[in-house]
Amino acid sequence: MAQKPFQTGAVINLSDGESVKDIIVYTVPAKKRFDVKFLGINGFGHPNQPLFYAVQVTTKSLLGIYPIAPTGISEITDPQFPMRFFGSQEAILYADPKSDLIFSVARKNTTGNVRVFINLCGLLVDL
Repeated sequence: MAQKPFQTGAVINLSDGESVKDIIVYTVPAKKRFDVKFLGINGFGHPNQPLFYAVQVTTKSLLGIYPIAPTGISEITDPQFPMRFFGSQEAILYADPKSDLIFSVARKNTTGNVRVFINLCGLLVDL
């Protein structure tokens, strides 16, 4: 079974008034599996507006939703996005061939814009 390092990522933008959005980060090719080993989040938003992040992965034809816990928050000098939410964590997730890796961002307070970057790295494995 051949395997090679692989990395992918995506950006989600929530506009003023939007509370939740999903995006397909990557569609796994046929006859391959994506073994996710590590993921990182960089979110930009507003103070007192916590964000919820999750990765949705299909393994053995079952969709699983895996929340991501950010590890840090810092103020920045960008007037459009004055707060940065960030974190990275080790993960052991397996994405089936031809399945979509989906990234979700949600918030309760929908005032202002939010931008969130996600990066996933691991191994692309031949089956």
